[in-house]
Amino acid sequence: MERKAYLLIYSGASITREQVKNWANSETAVITWRYDLPNSFYLISEKSAQELSNSLMNRIGKARFLITEVSANRQGYLPKDTWYLFRNKKLPEK
Repeated sequence: MERKAYLLIYSGASITREQVKNWANSETAVITWRYDLPNSFYLISEKSAQELSNSLMNRIGKARFLITEVSANRQGYLPKDTWYLFRNKKLPEK
């Protein structure tokens, strides 16, 4: 299966960073993840956005969030490690 990069954006009013972190660490479909923006996580997975969404909703209940695939049509000002994650679908070696 092909690895995909996703952006998860969530409402801080209904989900905490710690809840998302705990879910990402325990969800076997999430290969790796990182964050560097408020209320956002970058996820790497071979699963679909729908499957990840279902898993997150099962864990935290109804809360406002969006999971969308990060395509090659992207641009912004982010740390080098985030761009590496998007391009290589893995975290850089330390």
